[in-house]
Amino acid sequence: MSEPRLRRRTLAALLAASGTAVLAAGCGPSPVPTSPDVAHDPLAELDPATWGARSAEEMRALPVQGEAQEMSTWSELGGKDSTLDPVRDMVMTYVEAAYLSPVELRGLDDETAYDRVSGAAPMYWADALREAWENGGRPFYAFALAEPFRTVGRPAICADWFRAERDDGPALAVGTTLAWTVLDTSTRRVGVVAYRIEIVIDLDAEGGATGGDLRLTLHGLDGCAMAEQGGLVVPALAADERHLAVQEATLELVLGAPRIPLEQLLDEDPPPLTEDEETYLGCD
Repeated sequence: MSEPRLRRRTLAALLAASGTAVLAAGCGPSPVPTSPDVAHDPLAELDPATWGARSAEEMRALPVQGEAQEMSTWSELGGKDSTLDPVRDMVMTYVEAAYLSPVELRGLDDETAYDRVSGAAPMYWADALREAWENGGRPFYAFALAEPFRTVGRPAICADWFRAERDDGPALAVGTTLAWTVLDTSTRRVGVVAYRIEIVIDLDAEGGATGGDLRLTLHGLDGCAMAEQGGLVVPALAADERHLAVQEATLELVLGAPRIPLEQLLDEDPPPLTEDEETYLGCD
């Protein structure tokens, strides 16, 4: 069984991923939510045709792209999306627990947060998840904001599900960019944070999961400040040039090109990303 590779290009032993792709027709998208808590919600400017989901349920409902009849390893599985319901439910259970539940994760101590996330993760990620968490990887697996930050409204989700092939077998791949509007309650400054997530699950002939990989990057954040917050997420929302540059780059480079193509998802050694450095503030 394969294990998730846990790495980030700017932080050793953590995660990496990025890209663009094409959206297939799916459920009718709902407007991006705004909130009376802020004067201007950056997510309100996103195109709902691209950001086609606002919840775990809506992301789960998006169609699976790729023609099964064109892939020899899918001959037994066929082309019905319903065949993939169990593995898609498994993926979304993890995604919702780790990245779409900031209120539920708020205030949890390190071990309780780990138990909540690991309990929702596929069992074959258990060892790698524990190792990454113990080596400072909590922000990559549990989206919980440090004080005095709060999320505003619902997330914007750009996601694509793909039928794929790798290692002479069928696989289900999903690439998603999750974006949140965030508020500094002490200054009322508003910005965005984003997670770009790649998941590839290997399948057996009946559509059951046999293993998988997870890669991701974080954007719109102050990584140096996060190191002082015990694994809690710190948005780059200060009124200084570096934080402003991180926010501008996140809007342009990540939210402006949120799609992750299948080729990127299947690439075992993706190239370094310019936006990875520009949208995540590390320590000098």
